[in-house]
Amino acid sequence: MRFRQSALAALAAASIIAPSGLSAEVKRGQKTLGVSAGYVTLNRSASAGLNFSYAFSRHFVLAPSVDYVFRNENLDGMLLNVDYIGPWQLAASDKWFVYHIIGLNYGSWSTHAVDPVSNDDVTSRKSHPGLNFGAGVAFDVKPTLRLKVQGKYNWMKHHSSGLFSVGISYVF
Repeated sequence: MRFRQSALAALAAASIIAPSGLSAEVKRGQKTLGVSAGYVTLNRSASAGLNFSYAFSRHFVLAPSVDYVFRNENLDGMLLNVDYIGPWQLAASDKWFVYHIIGLNYGSWSTHAVDPVSNDDVTSRKSHPGLNFGAGVAFDVKPTLRLKVQGKYNWMKHHSSGLFSVGISYVF
């Protein structure tokens, strides 16, 4: 448990400090709208999501998103996220950039079961707020098309998990 807390603290501290050799990339007012698909470690299942982002400045992008986690091992969920993304352009390229993620989430997880006596559905739902920590890499294929790969840790009471996704977004 101490290792997990130390690792999360180190990740948060590292994500606040910009890597050397990188410069800001995103333009103020830039927006994206996209879809993503991924993998969630909690129930070892696929996810699908919708995301939006708005760049308030070159270094501050607010990115709300919603992800549905498909049922596996009698568990499925809906994740609502509001993340701060800090983009940094790779010095050698104007199309690639890396970013760190720090954010808030609200997750609603359903555990599905059947009562063996009455054969009734006894699904239970647990909802909790939590925190997101992560990083990603994005590539601007065209000025209006962005591909991304990201991973983040969703820290939540009783339902913490890793989320890994790939996405495509329209940039406007």
